[in-house]
Amino acid sequence: MIQLDQIQLDELTNFAEELADVARQTILPYFRSQMSVKDKPTHSATGQPVTEADLETETAIRHLITKYYPDHGIVGEEFATVNPDADLCWILDPIDGTRAFIAGLPMFGTLIGLGLKGKPVLGVLDQPILKERFIGVSNRSTFNGKPIRTRKCQKLADAVYSITDPRMMAGSTQQAALQKLMRVTQVTQFGGNCYAYGMLAAGSIDLITENDIKPWDIFALIPIIRGAGGTVTSWSGGPAETSPHVLACGDGQIHAEVLKYLRNAS
Repeated sequence: MIQLDQIQLDELTNFAEELADVARQTILPYFRSQMSVKDKPTHSATGQPVTEADLETETAIRHLITKYYPDHGIVGEEFATVNPDADLCWILDPIDGTRAFIAGLPMFGTLIGLGLKGKPVLGVLDQPILKERFIGVSNRSTFNGKPIRTRKCQKLADAVYSITDPRMMAGSTQQAALQKLMRVTQVTQFGGNCYAYGMLAAGSIDLITENDIKPWDIFALIPIIRGAGGTVTSWSGGPAETSPHVLACGDGQIHAEVLKYLRNAS
């Protein structure tokens, strides 16, 4: 099996930052401008809008990957999968939080993940408007180049809870879990999208639950959360990258506690 040494990881991290730079340059002119918005066919309870910015950004990222790493795979939200069984595969979401982007709110970001044989090894979250970048690689996470850590929070009563959209919790069992978590935590915040995961890694949010998640929504965020000392899994405690149900916590103790609420909700 292929292995990556530190020199290779550094090279790939630098390249991922170049991809994020290109994405930022592509997105900025579209923000708070008039643009066409379409709805993709979906069974999601929250819908899936797409804009010109989504399409143009992913096209630009894919072009660079194909140019410099033609043997790598690409899995992205907006276009067809390329060589997904490659040892190294990029997982892309050009604009995670398209609804916030359309509304002119900076609660969105570009997600660039790299998998080795399906396992996340590198993740970048870039917020182009705020000029903020989170990177997770080699069990280390940074925010604009400075190391970050999740915070200690061993009681749900002290926790800041984030979920992008309460409609993600579908059906009576999931809604009951949502209502329970909202009651027992100190603060509930809606609408964070991928940016909430960055804030969890940086120690401002303690708990995130989401449902109906695709690989490109979470893959890049896994190395960022883990590198900052957090835990991210499915609702059953399995790998987050292969599940539509995601639980992320800054402190392992509340992760174990919240799993009890979610195990029967998936």
